[in-house]
Parts: sequence; structure tokens; C-alpha cells
Amino acid sequence: MLDWHNTKYKINEEYPIHILFPLPTNDGRRNENPFGITILKAKPVVDEAVEEVYRRQLVPQNSLRIHFEDSKLSDAHGPNVAINQLVNNTLDCIIGYAFVYALAPVARMSPYWRDNDSYGIPVITSVGLTSNLDNRREYQLMTRISSPYKVVKNAVIALFSVMNWKRSSYLFHEQRHDAANPSIPYGECYLLMASIQPHLYRINRMEHNYFMFNELNYNHQRIKENLQKASIISNGKFLF
Repeated sequence: MLDWHNTKYKINEEYPIHILFPLPTNDGRRNENPFGITILKAKPVVDEAVEEVYRRQLVPQNSLRIHFEDSKLSDAHGPNVAINQLVNNTLDCIIGYAFVYALAPVARMSPYWRDNDSYGIPVITSVGLTSNLDNRREYQLMTRISSPYKVVKNAVIALFSVMNWKRSSYLFHEQRHDAANPSIPYGECYLLMASIQPHLYRINRMEHNYFMFNELNYNHQRIKENLQKASIISNGKFLF
């Protein structure tokens, strides 16, 4: 158990720990909030967690200040939610972000948000699973509580190694595909494939072996053709 009486900094009702939950109020679009996290869904879990922390006497009673702020699923507004808390000196920890493009800049900057009682702001998140967030030097104070995509990558690489597979192809949903709006962010399927492909390339040296479709605007004939192409690329051999 943490002995908060002997900690370097005061932790009590007068000097509380401020925890920010920057989350959207609405589900928004699936490609911006793939896991459907909102303030209303998270709040009951947070309330239970705070009660449990007090019950275990991990910190003094009433020493936690919980702040829920609407991130609006925006990579512009979202980071500023944290910055506003920092300016008001009411930020000690960040738990959240549903939109990975808002999470990344905050997690990159938070180690440098320092003052007299802080050596940076820790960021705890259940998103940000992609391999480009694996760099601990760049994202020093970020903790991902869900298994990142590198776990999937390691499993796939191990499977290819055991089975001695040398060919692969990808067929996955991407909402940007066949969409007129270029501002649509890349979805989780694309980000997962992007985390796996560079490592499989070292095994098979295969390029142009992926096919995308938009499940919101798909064409049966095109999907059939892509499945046939993917099958030929990953299985077929031609002898001349």
C-alpha cells in the first residue's frame, strides 16, 4: 500500500490530484471513435474506481479531483482541453482520448509539461494501439492499458515462421476508400495492417498485395474480384 504520508508532495483535500478524462460527449463517427468511448459510458466506471481507491486507502479521502471534458473527437480541440487544464494548474494525470489523432500530440508533449510540483503529465489510454506510438523516447509518459497492435504483429510473424509461409495478401475495410472527403482519418483496420505489413515484407518482399473496400459503400463484384486477386497473389505460382 502506498504510504502517502511519506511522499515528496502533499496529497490531501487541499492539495488534490487532478485527473482529466478528455472524452467525447457523443459517439461520433466510427472512424474517429472506433471503440465507442464517451463520457456517459466512462463515468460510472470512473466513479466505481474512485470509490475503490478510497476504500483501499491508496490516497486520502477527497484527494482526487475528476474532470470530464468534451474532446469533441477533434485533433485541434482535443489537445487544447488538456492544455487549458494545465494552464489552470489542474492537471496531474490524463486518462482517455477516444480519437487517436488527439491523443498522439498530447502524449508527445506531456513529458515536457513541468512545474514546481510536476515532472511531466502521465497519459493513460485504451487507444493508440498502432506501432508508430511504440517509441518510448517520444512517448515517454504514455501507458496503453490495451494490448497494442505489436502483439498481433508478433503473433502473425510467429505463425508465418512456424508454418513457413512466404506469401501474403490483405483485404480490409477502409472508410477513406471510395470516399469523396479526404479529411476522413485512417481507420483501425488500416492502422492494424500498417503495423503488420512492414514486418511481413521482410519475409516475403511482396508489394501491392493489399486490397481495400468501404463497407459503407461496397460493390459485390469488386469485392469478388479483389478476393480472386488476393487468392492468386497469396497462393498462386506461375511457371514460364
